[in-house]
Amino acid sequence: MATAGRESESTGLEEALDGLGVERVAPTESKILGTGVDSLDEALEGGLRSGLLTEVAESAVSCGVQALLLSLLAGMRRAQQFAALVDGADRFDPQSAHPELLEHLLWARCHSAGEAMKVADALLRDENLGMVLLDLRGCEDRELRRVKSADWYRLQRLAERSSSFFCVFTPRPMIPSAQVRTRLDRQFGIESMDASLGELCGGIGFEVLRKRMRERDGFAQLVRKRA
Repeated sequence: MATAGRESESTGLEEALDGLGVERVAPTESKILGTGVDSLDEALEGGLRSGLLTEVAESAVSCGVQALLLSLLAGMRRAQQFAALVDGADRFDPQSAHPELLEHLLWARCHSAGEAMKVADALLRDENLGMVLLDLRGCEDRELRRVKSADWYRLQRLAERSSSFFCVFTPRPMIPSAQVRTRLDRQFGIESMDASLGELCGGIGFEVLRKRMRERDGFAQLVRKRA
């Protein structure tokens, strides 16, 4: 009897929504992108997930952030999708990347954290990008402190509504709305200068500080039907 009652309520809800010109649309399932760091992918249950704000903080210079960034770009190229890099301090060196990786990259060169946040906001609204990378390393600390928590939560909500991957590289753990946060904690020495990208990724050390790997399979969205 209880089951029949729930079915009746569900049917009544569907009829009411239909009368209002509204339909229920199932939410988009998260996609997974491997980072190229096997141990990190294992810790993150497969890799990065779309629709989540992932923060990657560095503990010191030369701890593998650049290698991880390039590995993510390589993953997007294999998936034949475009990626955007919002370069907060205009420090990205295109010479460090294989030319093929740049073919699928939109490089936004910024000169402050505030400018980079605005650009990231705009790009997360673009449905043609498979990934948005926001690099705030090198930005002045006083600029980073000016970024409000509300700004981070807005970017997190934009990422949630999109089907793109969103990863932010920071000089320290700092994003209150980050659903996934990892800190790279192994510094590379000068002997690694001639190492390949695969070798660098294999040597990356990390600590997962936060992991909220929720799937977006909760309530269906309510959308107005088109006439």
